[in-house]
Amino acid sequence: MVRRRLLGAFLLFSTHRDGGVAIRIQSANAFAPPALRKDVAKNAGLPNLHRQHRTVVIDTQIEMADAPSSSDNESLTSSSKYLPITALATLSLVSIAAFTHHLPGPIIDSTSPPAFWSTLPYGVIYSGSYASYTPTLIIRDIVSTLLSIVGAGVFVKGITGRAKDGLLQPRDSRKIIHTFSAPLFILLWPVFSKAYGARVFASIVPLLNALRLFMAGKSSSSSSGNGEESELASAISRSGDAKEALGGPFIYVMVLLISTLFFWTDTPIGIVSLATMAVGDGLADLFGRRYGKTNKWFFNKDKSMAGSAAFVAGSFVASFSLISWLIHMGSMDALPLSPISLCIRLLAIAIICAGVELIPIGDDNWSVPFSAAVLSSLLLN
Repeated sequence: MVRRRLLGAFLLFSTHRDGGVAIRIQSANAFAPPALRKDVAKNAGLPNLHRQHRTVVIDTQIEMADAPSSSDNESLTSSSKYLPITALATLSLVSIAAFTHHLPGPIIDSTSPPAFWSTLPYGVIYSGSYASYTPTLIIRDIVSTLLSIVGAGVFVKGITGRAKDGLLQPRDSRKIIHTFSAPLFILLWPVFSKAYGARVFASIVPLLNALRLFMAGKSSSSSSGNGEESELASAISRSGDAKEALGGPFIYVMVLLISTLFFWTDTPIGIVSLATMAVGDGLADLFGRRYGKTNKWFFNKDKSMAGSAAFVAGSFVASFSLISWLIHMGSMDALPLSPISLCIRLLAIAIICAGVELIPIGDDNWSVPFSAAVLSSLLLN
């Protein structure tokens, strides 16, 4: 008799908490006198009611915890509206400057100033000769800016969407965006007018992308970050960390902004710098990770000969193709070089910049385009 009671006590206190009440009653019923079993049976359903009630309460608490608060909703709304409002305000300000003749029209005489100073915006460094910035040209540049903004958004969204769905690794999506963003934007430059102020309109595109990257990087430290910005930050980072958007990708966009605003189509300096930074460096990483595992450089095990070869080939082909495209479309004046001489100089720039990319110092998003700009100013002007 004593053993049976001890066994019943053990079963009573070793039951799981969620179903413990019901099991304890069943155990007590097994060892209780027959007169008490009827009363226990009448109340056997009460623990189930209690457990169901507690489950409803827990589910309600979980739903309340998952539901975003009103402050989070306000943050999401303000974040999603901030970029379009900035785009509209920037485009409006530049348009007003053009209509009020604060932005110059097509250049008539630009032979007097030095080559570098002639590329500065607004023409404030020297007094050049310009034609009028007509409303037709202004409207053309407004439409071209909107087209470029939409095109950039569609391209980036297409890549980040595939990365979000798991079809692309973050590192691959980052390098695809890195490789094609600048060249695709340069391909749209002939859509803009030949007005000197057209470069200011075109600069709105990388400016907005820089702002978007800044918001994407900052969204990593806030649980209420905008979903699209977090998606972008994750897609363009090496490890998936959104904070990386404020590193190399942000420098990339700033180089694109400077090249557009200061160099434009007046000189091949900006074009070669962007082609080397975007296509050369992008293909070096893509090909190096796939075909460079067995041919690493002895002085830099993070770089491969296959990646360097892809860097040289990509930089050369992209630079020559973009320059030829702009000259063919009438956006850039023909260079005082024969095609063979141009190819030799572009190949030399690509090889030297590939060597710069091998140096494990600093960020190659600024070291490579800076080297390309210096070499282009020496070899192509």
